Amino acid sequence: MSAYLVVDLDIHDPEAIADYRSRALPLVAKAGGRLIALDDAPLELEGWQATNMLIIEFLDMDAIRGLFASPEYAPLAHQRQAAAGSRIIALRGV
Repeated sequence: MSAYLVVDLDIHDPEAIADYRSRALPLVAKAGGRLIALDDAPLELEGWQATNMLIIEFLDMDAIRGLFASPEYAPLAHQRQAAAGSRIIALRGV
């Protein structure tokens, strides 16, 4: 069953995030992920003030877990954490 990674970032170092994305997206693709939404000005409807959001579709939750646990991704996670406040969740598809 597909799974979706939902990321909400408060970016304070845009250059570091641009570098992070250029290096992280190939790892996402390697894990079977596909970027399906990226918005730096999401429409706020109720109860959520987001600044920069993205959604990535994966084949399943195991693919997301594998990406986050991979030694290749670990230094990139630290780079993202240093460059932006992050709120990240994974959802099962229907």
